[in-house]
Formats: sequence, C-alpha cells, structure tokens
Amino acid sequence: MATQAKPRRKVPRAVREGQMLEVARRTFGTRGYHDVSMDEIAEAVGISKPMLYAYFDSKEGLLVACMEKGERLLEDAVRTAVLEGGTPEQRLWRGLLAVFEFFDEHPDLFAIAYATTLTSETFAEAAARGRAAMSQLLTGLFVDTALGAGVGADAAREAEPLAHALTGATIALLAWSAGRPEEPRELHALRLMNFAWMGLDNLVRGQLWIPPTDEEEPRS
Repeated sequence: MATQAKPRRKVPRAVREGQMLEVARRTFGTRGYHDVSMDEIAEAVGISKPMLYAYFDSKEGLLVACMEKGERLLEDAVRTAVLEGGTPEQRLWRGLLAVFEFFDEHPDLFAIAYATTLTSETFAEAAARGRAAMSQLLTGLFVDTALGAGVGADAAREAEPLAHALTGATIALLAWSAGRPEEPRELHALRLMNFAWMGLDNLVRGQLWIPPTDEEEPRS
C-alpha cells in the first residue's frame, strides 16, 4: 500500500509576511526599487507572484511596508537601549548609539527610508512619516534628558524643535558615515552626542547665544 504524502503545513500569515518583507528589504536596499521585480521577490521567498500582490497590493505597497517595518524595529531598538536606566545623559547616549548600531546592522533600511530618491506622493508621505517617527522618538528622549538635567518645564518645551533638528543631524551623519566604514559607529554616535549634549548643557547653565547688537563687537 502506497504511503500517502503528508499534507503541507500552512505557514501562518504573520510568518509569511515577515519572510516577504525580509527578502524585499534586502533586495530593494541593495539594488534599488526600480531594478527589482515582484517576480524575483516572489521566487526568492518561494511563493507565487499573485500571493505577493494579495499581501501588499502593489510593488509600491511592498516598499512602503518595508519602510514601516523598519520604523517599528528602530523604535524597539532605541527604547530597549534607553530602558536600561542610568542618568539622563547616559540614556541619551545609549539612545543615539542604538540608532547608529541599528543602521550599521540594517543598512538596507537606511537606503530604503532615508537615502531613496523616489518622488511619488506615496513614497514622500511614507518617508515623512518615518522622519516624524524618528523625531517623536528623539523628542521624548531629549525632553526626558532636559528635565533630568535641570532644565525647567517651560524651557524643556523647546526640546521638540531641537529634536527635529537633531533628527536631521542624525540622518545627515548616518549618510556621511556610510562612506567611512573604517570608522566605528561609536565614534559617529559620540560626535552626535557632543553636538547635542554640549548645546543642552549650555541651556541648563543659561548660557544662550544671542545675536550682538550693532553697538556690540561680535563674540569670539
């Protein structure tokens, strides 16, 4: 009597979706959006192209899903680092270091979310959400650091625009550091920490830069 073949186990949707996003993220990040086809992503995952479309509707939808997955992973990485405790200064340092460690381990996510040249409205909105998510993450970290360092509640409200500025500086330094793989990520994070902490420390001490009047000599 012939032995009946065992029925194939159905892969849970969440697992299958994760497999699709993993392959798509690596492929888009390495070769770029336009040079990758849905056929090759489906083949690499081991599924049919219709199944890929059933999950993400379009190639554009697949890339946006990769961007959103990256945002969640980054948030988890930074929050985990910050929750280790310590002084506000130490938490800010660990949070910034976690950003550099994350993108050092996932350069494809940086290429997808922050180094893309895609200009469609859908991509622009997704990129804006990603930057907003990073700004929100850094705002919470920056406000916590400011309050813990002695900045009054009113002054701490200035942390939000400063956090947006820090977001831009972080993205710029991440892009700059990509061309210098011989330099350790800790060094880049240290540069950013000094950029942020020195300004915050001056704010705590009440040492604010104010433009000189016409009668005053420029400050050296």
